[in-house]
Amino acid sequence: MDINKIFGTFDSRGGNESGKTPIFFNPIDENHPRYFVKMFQKLIVNYLQYGNEITKLLTSSTPKIEVEEVKKYGENMLYNRAFDYLTKIDIQDKYHIKILFEEANPKLKESLNSALKYFESEEEYEKCAVLKKYLDFLNFSS
Repeated sequence: MDINKIFGTFDSRGGNESGKTPIFFNPIDENHPRYFVKMFQKLIVNYLQYGNEITKLLTSSTPKIEVEEVKKYGENMLYNRAFDYLTKIDIQDKYHIKILFEEANPKLKESLNSALKYFESEEEYEKCAVLKKYLDFLNFSS
């Protein structure tokens, strides 16, 4: 769905009945390294902020749900999806490196460390090695 087409249908001159020009959104390039970094970070940061609240919501549901099982499955899906975004960043490509350093911030470090901790607990050491490579590359190692 293209938001620009939706807003553009109000008036062919670029305005609408009120005479105001609609706001046009920049299209999101889902194959851009900045998108990959931001999605990796967004998935994990949102989970860290809202995961406990979602768990509390599930515990109060009727019928009762196996909360721990749902939480474990959800974490697995989340961290694997986030990892998939991260591995689309090519640290051999100069442009990807530039974008990665532009997006380096404390939340990205927190996300990388959280993913590393998760995959260590799951004993997925190949993924841990990849995450450690990114932490070292960005000088985020503590």
